[in-house]
Amino acid sequence: MPEDREAPFASAAQMESRTSGVISKDHPFLEDELQAATGAIRDYCGWHIAPPREVTYRRAGATPDDVYLPAMQIDSIVGVKVDGVDWPAARVAAAEFDPLTGWTNIYARRVEVRYVAGLDDVPAPLVTLTLQVAARGLGAPLGLVRDHAGTVSVTHSQVASGVAGGTVLLAHEQTQLATYRIGSLA
Repeated sequence: MPEDREAPFASAAQMESRTSGVISKDHPFLEDELQAATGAIRDYCGWHIAPPREVTYRRAGATPDDVYLPAMQIDSIVGVKVDGVDWPAARVAAAEFDPLTGWTNIYARRVEVRYVAGLDDVPAPLVTLTLQVAARGLGAPLGLVRDHAGTVSVTHSQVASGVAGGTVLLAHEQTQLATYRIGSLA
């Protein structure tokens, strides 16, 4: 796996185990599907979720407004610039900062905040969902909905009527992500 990509929420070995070997850990497209499923989850939730990492948030607004950092489980504020002026990180990390929602006491137009956020371990529901979404992506080869050969007919995974499965989050899967989604009330 290239070093510029974070590890997916689930591994190839976990997929092989979950499917009792039906999807081998050596499947040529498995790593790509695990990455795509993890990316879909992160995109839907609005932040990287796990593992902890340093993130830079930048905003340049026309009018001053409160700053909500797009993350949960914020461990620390590393650096802050408000309207081009350096602030001590302790000024933000004091009493008026909510590490669970990302709310800060910063009220400004132009803001740059470096912070560390993320869960230490990928939660089990996200591992399971990653495997499920990746398996669905692998189960829809070439975007086919149905194959026929003589008297044999195979219907592949579908995400809607007549639409081949793929690495997308279905409505019930999105509901499962409410706990991890920025701006969602779980």
